Amino acid sequence: MAITIIDNMMHHYNDFTKSERKIIDFILTHKNEAQYFSITDLSHACKISVSTISVFCRKLGADGFNDFKLELAKATMPQVAASSPSAFGEIQAEDTLEQVFEKTYNANQEALAKTFQKLDQAAVSQAVDMLKAAGQVLCLGQGNHSIVAATAWSRFSTVSSRFKTMEDSHLQTMAASTLSEQDVVLFFSYSGSTHDFMELAKIVKIRGAKIILVTRFPHSPGAELADLILVIGTDEKPLSYGSIAAMASQLLVIDILYNEFCRRDFEQAETLRNFVGKALAQKCL
Repeated sequence: MAITIIDNMMHHYNDFTKSERKIIDFILTHKNEAQYFSITDLSHACKISVSTISVFCRKLGADGFNDFKLELAKATMPQVAASSPSAFGEIQAEDTLEQVFEKTYNANQEALAKTFQKLDQAAVSQAVDMLKAAGQVLCLGQGNHSIVAATAWSRFSTVSSRFKTMEDSHLQTMAASTLSEQDVVLFFSYSGSTHDFMELAKIVKIRGAKIILVTRFPHSPGAELADLILVIGTDEKPLSYGSIAAMASQLLVIDILYNEFCRRDFEQAETLRNFVGKALAQKCL
């Protein structure tokens, strides 16, 4: 049997510093929950610095905290017997197609329910205020989140011409560099702590524009640069990067923002949507 990162932590426990042993104690007690933590969340939970966690991860041979979480996920993967069918949990090799249907449906349903519970109505209202007052709104994201950003642009473009998007990181940087104080960036990032987002957010702040961040982690480094945070409720494991459940949660946020945006000026929105609908109807056979 291969040696896991948990085995390494326990075997070398006495070789770590007092602060590092606090991390191990917490991880061993919260193996499953820790997989969903950001480095900032773990820092708060253990009452130690982020830099201490980074050093700890490297001592274990991980390239960083995300790599550590990946190894932790591998070490805690459940071994479910074929004789124990379930409609919930991770997909297993022994599952039937029926179980795949049920588990996938339940995972996405749970993600939407958790996001619905976490979304703050006051924050949503403030976000729509910002979108309504903006000169232009850049809908942005990186990786699979660029797909979500493009969906936001597509949805809002049926009722307003102020929404824009671009997938290429260089074009995003160029667009951010020309923003004004009247503009808003609607950014989608599950972790809220990628290098690309941090770099882009700093440019946006220099230009004086506002940032609405849709993320799972309200205490992430990127969240500190945002003017408003909308929290989704999906728990995405390191081995489930780009999960549809996480994207579905963000799509729910988009739809709520869009519907409230339209409700604020219902007649104008209906007029534009009717015009767009007729224009698109000409493209159908």
